[in-house]
Amino acid sequence: MVLPPKPAVEGAGQSVPDNRTVNEFRIALLGNSHVRGNNLAEVLQQLLQVGRPQASVQTVVAGGAGFLDERLMDSETESLLVTQYWSHVIVQGQKYSTSGLVNYPTDAAKFWLALIKSRQATPILFPEHARYQNSEEGNRVYALHRTIAEEEAACVAPVPLAWYASIRQQPELRLHMADGNHANAAGTLLTAMLFYEVITGDPVDQLPYMPAISVSRSNQQQLRQLASATLQQYPACPF
Repeated sequence: MVLPPKPAVEGAGQSVPDNRTVNEFRIALLGNSHVRGNNLAEVLQQLLQVGRPQASVQTVVAGGAGFLDERLMDSETESLLVTQYWSHVIVQGQKYSTSGLVNYPTDAAKFWLALIKSRQATPILFPEHARYQNSEEGNRVYALHRTIAEEEAACVAPVPLAWYASIRQQPELRLHMADGNHANAAGTLLTAMLFYEVITGDPVDQLPYMPAISVSRSNQQQLRQLASATLQQYPACPF
């Protein structure tokens, strides 16, 4: 089914709002099971509360459809974005071909990015990590999201690249659940650490060990260092 296009919004073509120093972090997460099923929002909130204890922090997972083009037709996503204050919005759910042979439209992603910017929130694209033992897929998904951000300015979290670096450097640390697709506790923490640094601009490798998170002290340290190193090599935002 071809969905009718949404009209252009006033945020189209605007630069990315820089909200790294706000005193109230309200972060909406749009996405499918990669956002909803692995406690990502809660882990990100814990990191922000530790790293920015003076700030108010709230993370909210948006209801509605999972993929970005389907969200054009749901009754929840646009209402959520325009009726409340958000400092940052994490955007996941761009359709892509697992084989690399099909190109899916990116118009919906660009619509949501423009709408988010029109509300003076920082949009952060979330290219999901590759499936287990499929690094080529991760590189392709990251490149797709970089292309979207070149056409409608946004931050792009280098999630697939950090995952690939972790798997290459410390193969004994499993990041995937048994299904080979979704993140386990360590994978969720790595992804959340990337978002923490993108959102705040603060090096995540300066955070302390967090015993409430079910990842060992040594692995937390390794993941913190890896997240910061990846963002140094692949900056997420155009500021």
